[in-house]
Amino acid sequence: MQVHELVARFAQAGASANPINAARAELESLRDDLGAVEQALSFVSGVGGNARQVFYRSPAITLLKVCFPAGRRTPPHDHGTWATILLLSGEEKNTLYRHDNGALRKASEVTLTRGSILPMLADTAHVAECLGTTPAIGLHVYGGDILDLPRRMWNPQTLEAHALDWTLYEQFAQAASRASAAPAP
Repeated sequence: MQVHELVARFAQAGASANPINAARAELESLRDDLGAVEQALSFVSGVGGNARQVFYRSPAITLLKVCFPAGRRTPPHDHGTWATILLLSGEEKNTLYRHDNGALRKASEVTLTRGSILPMLADTAHVAECLGTTPAIGLHVYGGDILDLPRRMWNPQTLEAHALDWTLYEQFAQAASRASAAPAP
């Protein structure tokens, strides 16, 4: 498998009538060949923020390889669009939140292992964290240009909402990683 084949498959999914379901179907079709996906994406480090993780972006779809090192936890954040994740290695816990009268409320937790898929609707906020000592590496698919969409993040200590700002995000991520767990309002 070559990276251009992945791009073609997901670009077609992004142009479909129901792109989140089409992207999920593509991810499901890749489950039996995770090694080939990992090899195709081996040129992407997966670290250094979204701009360094993206290997394809268009107005309809963005593809990233994301690597969460051991001990890393994100602050609560959204993507400004739907998202689907296929975990390639490691173990990743996702705490999902719903919006309740302007506040975040914990809705559920999902732990991903190799081959797990997590779809998230556009109004979903989440915290992702690497469990264990192996980095959690995933193929992330977003419905739009993730570098251009308006996004939000929340202070993990106060749950105050902010527009996405990468410098502040990193400060929030460090605070979130030091906490004993994801916020549970």
